[in-house]
Amino acid sequence: RESLSTFSYELPIGQLKVELNSNIIPIGKIQTGIFYHRALLFKALADRIALSCSLVRGEYNRAWNEVMLCDEAQDGQPKFPPKSYIVDLMHLPGRLMSTDSPEASLYQRL
Repeated sequence: RESLSTFSYELPIGQLKVELNSNIIPIGKIQTGIFYHRALLFKALADRIALSCSLVRGEYNRAWNEVMLCDEAQDGQPKFPPKSYIVDLMHLPGRLMSTDSPEASLYQRL
C-alpha cells in the first residue's frame, strides 16, 4: 500500500531522470512533490538567506518547517522572546501557524 501512495510523485521524477539522463534534476523542472519535498526546499532557501528555520520530520513522509519570529512592538522594535511558527507550504502557502495551535497540530498529522 505504501508504494502506491508514493507513486504519484515518483513516476514524474523518474521520467525526468530518464529524459535528462541524470539523477540531478533542476528544481524548476519538478512539478510534483509531497510535504517532505517542499519542506526540504524551503529549508534550503531559508538557509541561503540566513532565516532561522528547522526541518522537522514526522511520520508517513510528513515534514514541516518551524521558524522563530519576533512580534513587532508598538515602537517598531522586535518583541522578545520570539515565538515558534509552522510554515504552511501545502494548503495556504506562506501562512504561519503558531506551533501550539490546533491548526498546526492538524497540519503535522494530516
